[in-house]
Amino acid sequence: MPGRYKQSQYKNRSRFYIFLSIVFIVIMFKWGLPLFMNLIAGNGVERIETGKDIIPPQSPVISALPDATNSAKLYIDGFTEAGANVELLLNDSVDKLTKADSTGYFIFDTLLISGQNRIQFRAKDEAGNESMSEVTIIEQDSKPVVLNISTPKNGNEYFGKTNQVIDIKGDINKLGGQVLINSSFVQVDKTGAFVHRYMLSSGENTIKITASDKAGNSDETTLKVVYTP
Repeated sequence: MPGRYKQSQYKNRSRFYIFLSIVFIVIMFKWGLPLFMNLIAGNGVERIETGKDIIPPQSPVISALPDATNSAKLYIDGFTEAGANVELLLNDSVDKLTKADSTGYFIFDTLLISGQNRIQFRAKDEAGNESMSEVTIIEQDSKPVVLNISTPKNGNEYFGKTNQVIDIKGDINKLGGQVLINSSFVQVDKTGAFVHRYMLSSGENTIKITASDKAGNSDETTLKVVYTP
């Protein structure tokens, strides 16, 4: 009897395991396999797009510009990614638009306002990526430079060895300007005044004095004095 009871238990367990195997197979075919295929296909999972351009264009690089200019019109050229759309921002507002050529080259002309001008460029590619250039500050200054010479006076005459060296004195109306006397730089103080010692040659001496500012405005005068040893 005990042997028959164990055989009966063994048969029951075998039938149970077979039943579980059948249920597992049915579940896999009905739910598991489709779920597995969906996972492979990417259904229900956020897809990561490949091949999309997410790289911003090269930041616009422009040619060297002056710190100041006396002209209201300014030409600016530079390079960025080929075919990119380029915006010129003047004082933080879009002033003009253009498109870089096949080499990435672009050029603008713009009108500056009097005083400081903040200039920057933005490049955008077809995918919407964008990059910015560094900011450049340019001062537009068309105020004239005025040069005043107090001594010597045009046509002065000097005699003797003790008068061969003279002082050229004057001033300019703009701080930060520079003065040249016959192509030699002269020191200008913080008030715009200057004094320059000058040695005369025998006979008529032509003295050319030029004053200028960083924007390119200038004024000049020419004096002629006579020296007799």
